[in-house]
Amino acid sequence: MKRFVCFAIVFALWLACVSIAQAGLVFIPNTYGMSARSIGLGNAMTAVGNDYSVTYFNPAALGAMTTSQLDIGYLYAAPRFNGGLNDGDDEVNFETDNKLVLLGFTMNLSELFNNKHGLGLGFDMSIDNNLKSFMNFEDSRSDNGQFARYGLSSVTMVTGLGIKIIPQLYVGGGGFIMIKGENKLIAETDMAGNTREEEIQVSAEPAFAPIFSLYAPVHPVITIGASYRGKALAKFDAIDATTDALVSDSRLTTLNLMMAFKDTYVPQQATLGVAVRPMQELLLTVDGTWANWGDYEEEVSKKDAVKEDADFDTHDIYIPRFGIEWTAFENVFFRAGYYYEDTPFSDPGIGNAVVLDNAKHVFSLGAAHDITYIPFLAHPLTVGATYFNQYLVARTVEAGDGRKFESSGDLNGVIGTLTLRY
Repeated sequence: MKRFVCFAIVFALWLACVSIAQAGLVFIPNTYGMSARSIGLGNAMTAVGNDYSVTYFNPAALGAMTTSQLDIGYLYAAPRFNGGLNDGDDEVNFETDNKLVLLGFTMNLSELFNNKHGLGLGFDMSIDNNLKSFMNFEDSRSDNGQFARYGLSSVTMVTGLGIKIIPQLYVGGGGFIMIKGENKLIAETDMAGNTREEEIQVSAEPAFAPIFSLYAPVHPVITIGASYRGKALAKFDAIDATTDALVSDSRLTTLNLMMAFKDTYVPQQATLGVAVRPMQELLLTVDGTWANWGDYEEEVSKKDAVKEDADFDTHDIYIPRFGIEWTAFENVFFRAGYYYEDTPFSDPGIGNAVVLDNAKHVFSLGAAHDITYIPFLAHPLTVGATYFNQYLVARTVEAGDGRKFESSGDLNGVIGTLTLRY
């Protein structure tokens, strides 16, 4: 009977996860970005248009797109983090790489109207582990702590729509998709662990988090943008393993094992951005983001078998972002970006659910080239690439149970994007 209960747990989680890996709290648009240009500008994209990543950062800017485009990208990120109990012998070495294929589809729909009213539609997707990981869900325990905000990611899907209201104002909306699932296992088992009358029910449905935004090119030199992104998380809030224990075909008792797990938490966010072009060759962009991580501790205290007793203390964070883009030569662009993100975990938890998390400085350098000499293409083919580094500020923190944990490290990554306009 014990063997069946263990089997039920493992099998239910396998069905829920497809391929279990370290998913944690990673969400690709927030952890890294979605394109070579967005990462090259430090993801300060709220007031910047003409890139497929605006589907997430500011879908209103889709209405200002003058062409349709198809984007294909690849991102490789190599974290090299270490940490754990500062007086312990077992160090946590985190080296789970991300190997992401990125796809972006942006359509200029202005031709649908006689007056060519600005209207744009976008859809972005990222798939980790070289297209092998569709869903990665982990809600696990570790006595030495874990870097929960990094690891393999589930597929990311974002959609958006932007429309022109007046020449100086575009509005937009969209959202990104998470998964909500339920599993149920039913069987009879004898005292030797043999099962019969097995049944299984698995269901999953999308959980949609909204995005609302404004994009305002108020002056030829200045553009203002604002965006709100709702809270979302993936969860399996009903995993039910039920078995009837039999003795000589007579029911001895019925065992019910109910569990719930949450993962890939994305806090609600509000962002304000300004882009300034003091000269035709130079673009300066600044963003400020509020991320409502303060709600995380309350969210996981309900219906999460691993974290509900972890006693986290989290707080909201504010993320400043800066980017610069310089047209050095005709059709050749150089970019640089920076942002600072504090850790939202004031108290990393207790027991075997401690989160290792650090403030980080993120730097990026990139370049792009518009290839205009392909005779059969009506629009330039753009090739872009960016290198980025995330430096974790070394941290020693005392958990709620009095133990001290330390963590540090850095992450190096590259991304390349190919853009075909039509």
